[in-house]
Amino acid sequence: MNATCLLAALPLLAGAVPTATASAAQPPTEVLFFLDAEDYTDPDTADSIKRFADLFAEEGVKAHFAIVGFLADQLVRWGRQDVLASLRPHLVGTQTMYHSRHPDICEITDVEDFSLAYHRVFDEERRARDAVRSATGGMDVWCAVPPGDSKSYAAYYAWADLGIPFVCDTVVWNRAGDDLWYCNIRQLRYDESIEWLIPGIAKNPPAVAEMLDAASRRPRAVFYAHPHIAVRTVHWDAVNYNRTNSVPWGEWKPTPRRSTADTETYFSRVRDFVRTVKGDPRFILTDLSRLPPPRPRVPIKRADLPRVKASLEKSLGPVDESASWCVADVFQAVVGFLRGEGERTPGKVYGFLSAPRGVAAPAKVSRADLVHAAKSIDLSAFLPPAIRVGKLEIGPADFLFAALEALMTDANEITVMPREQLGNLDDLPELKSFRLKGTWVHTPGLEDRYLSDRMRLQLWTLRRERSGKSVSDVNGLQH
Repeated sequence: MNATCLLAALPLLAGAVPTATASAAQPPTEVLFFLDAEDYTDPDTADSIKRFADLFAEEGVKAHFAIVGFLADQLVRWGRQDVLASLRPHLVGTQTMYHSRHPDICEITDVEDFSLAYHRVFDEERRARDAVRSATGGMDVWCAVPPGDSKSYAAYYAWADLGIPFVCDTVVWNRAGDDLWYCNIRQLRYDESIEWLIPGIAKNPPAVAEMLDAASRRPRAVFYAHPHIAVRTVHWDAVNYNRTNSVPWGEWKPTPRRSTADTETYFSRVRDFVRTVKGDPRFILTDLSRLPPPRPRVPIKRADLPRVKASLEKSLGPVDESASWCVADVFQAVVGFLRGEGERTPGKVYGFLSAPRGVAAPAKVSRADLVHAAKSIDLSAFLPPAIRVGKLEIGPADFLFAALEALMTDANEITVMPREQLGNLDDLPELKSFRLKGTWVHTPGLEDRYLSDRMRLQLWTLRRERSGKSVSDVNGLQH
């Protein structure tokens, strides 16, 4: 079905029919569909998971189902093997173990001690991953989706260590739509909800054509929905976990049921929307398993240091897209070089736990003191906010640039100049403005003393693999 047919089917959604076509100069936008399967309180909503899975399978589209760990267990308890079997043509991910039950992943990780935060979330998310795997008969877990505003830097690191390839619905994205990594895990933004297709749900529903025009200008577009909202008018956690655990565990309050007519109209509109996207040459349907795979990590060599330094002087951020190095990769390499090591292949990196502190005025450090300081830096831990070099305490960026100069010249004394220590967040709008306190369904007790700031303090782990339009392997994909 083309855009004209869809607009006819949705008379309330005004907009011009798209006429643009994909060109050789601009590859088609990669489109992915995500379903956040959450509601473990209401067995009736399980039917909607199956309806979405069947709809996408019938349209030849591999969708993604981010499943709350406890819901995976519930589907088994409810005997819903039909629902679980319907997921087999698709990809699955996790959406934490208990979603919004308190304490949620932010509430258990907003502590000063990273080790405590990490082990709390790692243990719980391992249970969620294993629950999804077990319920689905061993399907690979492709992504982790933080519920609502439950975005924790500690969870990002835990998901990476659990071998989960992507964190989706992330706050780490830039305006160019670059392919980014952060906290050792690949990032994917959620772009547009398709729940405005439900009759009456939006006061000012977007025009289909305008929305697709906007999506076509991005390298990738992710459309998402919640299966339970197809049959319920209110999110299940809004009445059970809004700011508190309002009911005893297992005694959940039901939410109002949507009319059968509205539910049927919604599924019909979703199918029309999917067909519209498939029929538009500006788009290509894909999934996480068919996105370009990560590039092999390229070793950093001493011969690379001049271009690395030039890049960092221009912007204290990701270095060399073709090699995909982050600032922390370079920091590890120069510390290794000062210790007398050879080339360094990038691996696991960490950012900061507190704000880095640089020099306030020009200062001089010696080569010998830089070498001595390098020997005391633990590269398996979070980066130090300041580093003692001789009698001075300098910032990590101060140390990085001084080390680069020492490694590239024969100078025995290097002048350290005041400079930015973390990097610029202007191109990462959601990360820059990220604040958790008082948001979503978090309890009033979530002080957000650490989480939001520490999410930004991982900026040295940001690396970029690809920029601009990128196209998946198109073999066998629907258009």
